Amino acid sequence: MHSHTHTLTHSRIHTFFVIALVLLAGSCTVDKTDLGVDLQDPNSIYHGKSGIVYLEGCTVPDDSLSTVGYAAGVFGNAQYAGLGSVEAVLYSQITIDNSTGIALSDEVVIDSVVMTLVIDTVYPARPDSTRTTVHVVMRQLAEGLQSDSNYRSTASIPEGDAVFFDGDVAYTYGTDSIRMVLAESVYPVLKQTCSREDFLERTKGFSLRLADGANCLMTVNLAATATRITLFYHTSTAQGMMYNFVVNNKATQFMHYGHDFSGTPLQPLAAGPDASVEGSGSLYLLPLGGTKVRLNMQEFLDTFRVNHPTATIHHAQLLLPMAPDSDTSRPARITALKRTASGTAAYVTDANVLTNPYTYSGFDGYYHKDKGYYRLRVTQHLQELLREGKDYGTELIVDARRSTAFPAVINGTDSTATQGNPVRIEFIYTE
Repeated sequence: MHSHTHTLTHSRIHTFFVIALVLLAGSCTVDKTDLGVDLQDPNSIYHGKSGIVYLEGCTVPDDSLSTVGYAAGVFGNAQYAGLGSVEAVLYSQITIDNSTGIALSDEVVIDSVVMTLVIDTVYPARPDSTRTTVHVVMRQLAEGLQSDSNYRSTASIPEGDAVFFDGDVAYTYGTDSIRMVLAESVYPVLKQTCSREDFLERTKGFSLRLADGANCLMTVNLAATATRITLFYHTSTAQGMMYNFVVNNKATQFMHYGHDFSGTPLQPLAAGPDASVEGSGSLYLLPLGGTKVRLNMQEFLDTFRVNHPTATIHHAQLLLPMAPDSDTSRPARITALKRTASGTAAYVTDANVLTNPYTYSGFDGYYHKDKGYYRLRVTQHLQELLREGKDYGTELIVDARRSTAFPAVINGTDSTATQGNPVRIEFIYTE
């Protein structure tokens, strides 16, 4: 995908060239109230010149998101006011926890089959003890999942004719699971005597979704052993027997996320993976394979490197003010990635606390209600870009975007369009 660039207005060019001119008697002591104590070593006081980086930015699709092999599975639907909707479908194998195979002989009489799903979160949130009813549909797949495939959020698998469940399920907020008694159509699928490999081939797997577009997203704990399918049976010689099938993350699973941006500011993204939405007024972060934000500071790098060739960055923070009309149900955290010339991306150096010398403060990235913005420390990231002289893009994503449902709308790059509160980097340097 390509970054989106825009022409700087005359007022922004003027502002851009005054970034390093704030001096207080040759140096200034930075008040921790301004920078935030969470973003710096509390034993340090920074002295130096202060500057601001005004950025270019746009919103781009996040449709290459890998969703296979994670501890959380999502199914259902979410409707975002003014930003469209998303449908999540969970695809999973049904497998066994026995490498030697399964042996449910002809004498086995199945009494019932129950699926238990341990639920971590439900979106939108409601008070505990609130009861709701959702319509769940579970179908057998026409093709099996490949254990070595890197399924992404746009992938899907054809469904077969067998319906394992199609009905209402009651859920009480604050409880940890839902249980579904599966249809008899699943009996011959599970009652097998074969190797583990043959069992995977015969069962194919299943899809799980919520019908009728209900505004409800359920996050399943796939790391829990209690997330499973249990077959209850008896024989002529034994009663009350059971057999557990694996549908947690010991099996192969992935999520398909289908976004509908019709009639929203994000509608241009339907044109394909190279599409973008300009970001002067607002920038949009939608999780679940929705959107990410791409920022660029190449013009700043070109100018600052010429005027300050020996500058050392001592502190830098990326400020992401929330848009005035944004949803109050915001994500817990936003993080940043650094793009490379090849188009790949990795977390910015400041986010890697294991190799980060600033061990007192962490990367932050959380929302600060008193300031009305998210903030991320990017000290090392900015220093790296100044040293390299080339910016292939800094990408913003919702943290845990494979399972969290909360979107964020942040102010864009233009000072006028954002009432003087654009996305920006504030930094301290010496030379």
